[in-house]
Amino acid sequence: MIRLLIVLAVIVIILFILRSRTKYSSSRSSKLYRNLILLVVVAGLLFFLATSGKFLIPQVLNLIKIGLPFLTKLIGI
Repeated sequence: MIRLLIVLAVIVIILFILRSRTKYSSSRSSKLYRNLILLVVVAGLLFFLATSGKFLIPQVLNLIKIGLPFLTKLIGI
């Protein structure tokens, strides 16, 4: 997981460098690099969420289970 995070960071840095080189020449390619950077970041986050789902999803369900009685008291049901 750490290696993947490092690879994603390197890819984003390379895209930032390429974006800064083309920033002054064309706004269309700058938008392309911005979209690629966003795509890499979102895909990386989705991958981390999908692979850590066995840890993340039970924790979220636990928070809901614990927080639901407090929420119903606040609403007054």
